[in-house]
Amino acid sequence: MRYDPYSEFQKLQDNIEKQKLRKKAIEDKIKSTKHKSDYQLDYQKNYKLRKERTHRLVQKGALFEKYIEEHLQDEFVDTLTPQESELLLDVFSDILKKNKPYIIKQFQIKKDAQPKNG
Repeated sequence: MRYDPYSEFQKLQDNIEKQKLRKKAIEDKIKSTKHKSDYQLDYQKNYKLRKERTHRLVQKGALFEKYIEEHLQDEFVDTLTPQESELLLDVFSDILKKNKPYIIKQFQIKKDAQPKNG
């Protein structure tokens, strides 16, 4: 059998191409894993913040129902929809803007009258 330098060269080139493809696949896998890891870290970091925000929103919604809807139950047959609640809060916002000094003063009085926790 004769030595064929071209076929040897071709084998080396094919091997180099396979190695390049393998290297690219490994780099893609590393990039994908890093992205997934970064995403998981962001999720874990933001999870507590989302949980606290959700808790705060639920508390405020309950307070809205307790102090606003309860006092208006004779005027409204059912619980207000989110759209109706927004309209009602818009009305309260207008009242707040017109009476802001009085409302802030009353808020401070009630806040100061509360017993201190701790």
